Amino acid sequence: MLAIWYLLMLAPLIAIAIFWWSYRRKQAARERVAGERWQHIVSQAASSGNDAPAATTESAAPVAAHPLQSAQPRAPLPYRRRERLLDPGETLFYFLLRTQIPEYEVLSDVSLKRLLSIATTSESETERLTRGLSQHAVNFVLCDKAMQPRVAIDLLAGEAPAALTAAPDFKTQCLAHGGIRYVRISRTALPKRQDVRNVVLGSADAV
Repeated sequence: MLAIWYLLMLAPLIAIAIFWWSYRRKQAARERVAGERWQHIVSQAASSGNDAPAATTESAAPVAAHPLQSAQPRAPLPYRRRERLLDPGETLFYFLLRTQIPEYEVLSDVSLKRLLSIATTSESETERLTRGLSQHAVNFVLCDKAMQPRVAIDLLAGEAPAALTAAPDFKTQCLAHGGIRYVRISRTALPKRQDVRNVVLGSADAV
């Protein structure tokens, strides 16, 4: 009888231990799968940067000349598709944003003219300010599901981290005035996968 009483007393503790062990085992499995998925993404980004196909030039299809037009052949247009929209470093950071902050839409290479509007009634002043905005762009923009821009991100070159401590520049001032969080990150010191959310959104997901 005493043994049964002891078993009844220990049963909740045993159950808690079993549940805790099962939870930790499942959590470790999820983290292992996430790590393997992330390594696969990184390897894809790296290989796509090294294995980009050589650019080729296609000849323009012959076009029949109009009777009233000159018989001279047209010169081909000087345009060619870029082999990559994002370089390997930008591609890696794009996947970091997509996997770690999935509730936001990620856009790349966005002009400040698309992010900000001009609040002035003077037409000449609007044109002047719009020209200034069109000369600046950011590498990435995070938008909410209503496609409202919330965070602008720039990846700084290796020699540019000193800009992180410099006085606010034109781009910084414009984005702050427009209520858009602006984050600058060194290309040579990208945040770790588990730190991306805090670095981009700030503490407590402020945006």
